[in-house]
Amino acid sequence: MLSEKEIKDYFLLVNSHAKKELGQNFLIDEKVSLEIANNLELKETDSLLEIGPGLGALACNLIGKTNKYTVVEYDEKFVKFLNMSYRDKNIEIVKNNILKYKNFSFNKITGNLPYYISTDILEFILTKFPNLEIGVFMTQKEFFERITTKNKRDKGPINYLIEYLYNINKILVVPYTSFFPMPTVASIVFKVERKQEKDFSFAMFLYKIASILFINRRKNLANNLKSILKTDEINLVLEETNTSKDLRAEDLTLENLVNITNVILKLKNRNL
Repeated sequence: MLSEKEIKDYFLLVNSHAKKELGQNFLIDEKVSLEIANNLELKETDSLLEIGPGLGALACNLIGKTNKYTVVEYDEKFVKFLNMSYRDKNIEIVKNNILKYKNFSFNKITGNLPYYISTDILEFILTKFPNLEIGVFMTQKEFFERITTKNKRDKGPINYLIEYLYNINKILVVPYTSFFPMPTVASIVFKVERKQEKDFSFAMFLYKIASILFINRRKNLANNLKSILKTDEINLVLEETNTSKDLRAEDLTLENLVNITNVILKLKNRNL
């Protein structure tokens, strides 16, 4: 792991600087890096994906722990740095935008999620990787609070997906001094673990239904369901699930949503 001085020297060498607007705050705390590595519970047979490795703050504690370790980095200068630093090591370094990456076979995923795109990346991870068992991520405290909130006015489709398919837990609050440059907001490391008894395909259908019901969160369920169901089908869904037509998406419990999804799945075997 590079120290603060080494990071400063690196940027002088490449005539650049850390771009805060892109979330480029580099981890310089070995204890945090080890905590992330330990919570991944890595085994030799695991396939590990790291998103946005930057200057390799996690790589030093992840290389050699699994047979397959891939990092996806968008910034060309960091890709060059990683290729030079980890030459002849068991690591695959890919230059790509993670949201365009197409290898979905990994069962362990980690990374620092920049706040401006945290929701998109987490949604991508939770919906595109059917083999995911454990994910350990660092993000802004505010984002973690939003995806775990119990306040119905702040909930969205991703909250229901997480609650249904994963266990999610805060691992630690990361001090400001653990980064260079120091961020202006608090960061958190959190862990998601797949509920193995839950079916991934059903969870994806449930997420699609939740997304439809939240198209206009102030409208009632019956109105939002009009985009995919006929009036008689909507009435059937509401009747069989004992759901009021005036209920809004934000008022749904997970149990409500599961019941509604089950009836729609039986009623309509189609792609949404």
